[in-house]
Amino acid sequence: MYFSPAFLIEYTNNDSGEYMKRKKLLPAGLLLLLFLCCSAFLLSRFQKDSTETADEAFERFTHTLFVDEISSDSLTLHYTFSEPENFGIADVPSAFHLYSKDTSDAAAAALENTRQALSAFSREELSDSNRLTYDILSYQLEKQTDLLDFPYYEEIFSPTLGTQAQLPILLAEYAFRTEDDIRNYLALLSQMDVYYESLMDYEREKAEAGLFMSDETADAVIAQCRAFLSNPGSHFLLSTFEERIDSADFLSEEKTQEYLDSNRALFFGHVVPAYEFLIREMTALKGSGKNSCGLCYFENGADYYEALAAAVTGTGRNMEEILLLIEEQLDTDLETVAYLVSRNPEIVKSVSRQTGSSEPSVILKNLEQQIGADFPPVPSVSCQVKYVDASLEKYLSPAFYLTPPLDRMNEHVIYINPANNYDSLSLFTTLAHEGWPGHLYQTLYENSCGFDPVRNLFNFGGYTEGWATYVEWLSYAYAVPDAEMAELLSANGAVSLGLHARADVGIHYEGWSLEDTEAFFAGYGVTNPDTVYQIYQAVIQDPGNYLKYYLGAAEILKLREQAETALSERFVLKDFHTFLLSMGPAPFPVIEDYMEEWLSKQ
Repeated sequence: MYFSPAFLIEYTNNDSGEYMKRKKLLPAGLLLLLFLCCSAFLLSRFQKDSTETADEAFERFTHTLFVDEISSDSLTLHYTFSEPENFGIADVPSAFHLYSKDTSDAAAAALENTRQALSAFSREELSDSNRLTYDILSYQLEKQTDLLDFPYYEEIFSPTLGTQAQLPILLAEYAFRTEDDIRNYLALLSQMDVYYESLMDYEREKAEAGLFMSDETADAVIAQCRAFLSNPGSHFLLSTFEERIDSADFLSEEKTQEYLDSNRALFFGHVVPAYEFLIREMTALKGSGKNSCGLCYFENGADYYEALAAAVTGTGRNMEEILLLIEEQLDTDLETVAYLVSRNPEIVKSVSRQTGSSEPSVILKNLEQQIGADFPPVPSVSCQVKYVDASLEKYLSPAFYLTPPLDRMNEHVIYINPANNYDSLSLFTTLAHEGWPGHLYQTLYENSCGFDPVRNLFNFGGYTEGWATYVEWLSYAYAVPDAEMAELLSANGAVSLGLHARADVGIHYEGWSLEDTEAFFAGYGVTNPDTVYQIYQAVIQDPGNYLKYYLGAAEILKLREQAETALSERFVLKDFHTFLLSMGPAPFPVIEDYMEEWLSKQ
């Protein structure tokens, strides 16, 4: 069936909320090389006390694991706790976690040590909450171990999700609660050039392994770095520092000026040189990339993509099953669109992208008030909506959400990228994805559950982004009074994302060329070559990114369908949402196992 491109391709929320939400400085793959680097000592340090119960011993183990990891990266620590000393963490040096070959080589052994320490516990002796944590750890450590078989496949400098794109946002949002925070921030700035030099060592090793990025991707990264440096005298890292310093009422005028001068000196002495260095080194490495197509054109690339998809989506399905799920969900949504249009051919002509207010704060309040019937209550909080700086507009995601520290649930920030040119409906559904009942709401509910902090070390993109995408689709019903119109727009948005997800698998696992991708989208009425080229490059640059959103949402819909079938007239949507949120971020096979028990109790 033919759909005009203007109607079909309007999906905008391919945000990097997973990445910014969890505050990790490196994409998942390289992070695995650094993650658990301290856990090599875990086995030797952890010995069960004969007086401890199984739960006490397990909680001491997870606490040790969490503290070791969170203490190894001062920026992540700052975004995880506002007062880490209350959690027994103190005197963490302000430093980036530098990459080195030795560190990455040690990670595999460290990860295996952690798995062995975990296996020493008897799952059956643990409480329900600890058993869930055990299951999550066991599943995800295995998936991370699988990824370590593919060094140098992950790209840490991709245009949208790369460190060079997202680290500046984390620095601009670095809260100054105490004078030590200011000193720590300046210490990080002083190491920016050294940090980027260490990451470029990784890129050189990638190039030597024949796995360096394509020239198209390198050009995009270089252009992004140049845009970042385009107006250094009035750079947002200078202006946002001044704003935070002005709000630091604990500083004297003399100290305020001292820190302003230091920040400016460090920005021009270390931050600007760091990006100039990236430009030079990326330019020098251009041409060493041997593949401008999908991962499957690298040796073992298809196997890596399958391992990556398993780790980032938590779906528990192999690639054939993933393809089947994508195509089933696509067919369902296409059939919905076709049915609604056939019933009322005039409905397409009456589509309106206006929902009333275009003021984010008004939309967020509207959403918070509307969701009460379908979602369990959480405390009301305020949220700042900010806009991406002009120097980053072209490269950063359409929107993203920054979670507050675990001990400060009153600081929420959503960024909107003006380059996306939101109409009021797109802004409404985007704020549903990032705010209520999406990431912000999800974060508040998780915090109320008292999950073991060790679960914050893992990024379950399929669950977190799947949830935000799922509720984004639901939010059309809150935005559009006409039920059929809301259903049409929701299904249409799902189809658009589904096409992107299908192309992700096609390009990286099945070897689609640009021409293959053009032919695929042409079958759905998308014939603009520039549009398809941009999609193709976005998929090339960030493998598996679209899968987190689409597969996660599709898995949630499968769980909901299973619950509706089992409970029939006893099914209550709010109860299902409460169960899913009470599980917290987790792999879907684990959630499905626990849902069987939940269903038996309904």
